[in-house]
Amino acid sequence: MKKYEIIFVLQADEPEVELEARVAKVQAFVEQHGGVITERNHWGVRQLAYQIQHETRGNYMHLRFRCGGDAIAPMDTEFRLDHKILRHLIVVDEEWKERNEVSMAEKRRIASAANSRSPRFAAVESQETETADD
Repeated sequence: MKKYEIIFVLQADEPEVELEARVAKVQAFVEQHGGVITERNHWGVRQLAYQIQHETRGNYMHLRFRCGGDAIAPMDTEFRLDHKILRHLIVVDEEWKERNEVSMAEKRRIASAANSRSPRFAAVESQETETADD
């Protein structure tokens, strides 16, 4: 089973019941193919970057799940046919969280090394204090 994530944007004026119906649809597809939803994030209503179907705002939902790859094509078709879904995107989740944590740890290590006193900065500081004392 692979890890996937889906983000879809529902029309902003639709009630929360409509959003939950779409989430239930995704959950049904995932469970039919022996998978499970691992993370659910409702981002809420946000301004769109550009107009989509004369809409300027959308209600965003982000889901992460594990399932077999044969669930993705029918799920994609279902979302394409749903006229209340403005946009959707289904991608394979390639362990981004783990890679991001490693990357952030490396950036923190580099930043702390840069903040520590290097000989060049010590020389500049000693020159500044000598001129200030004069």
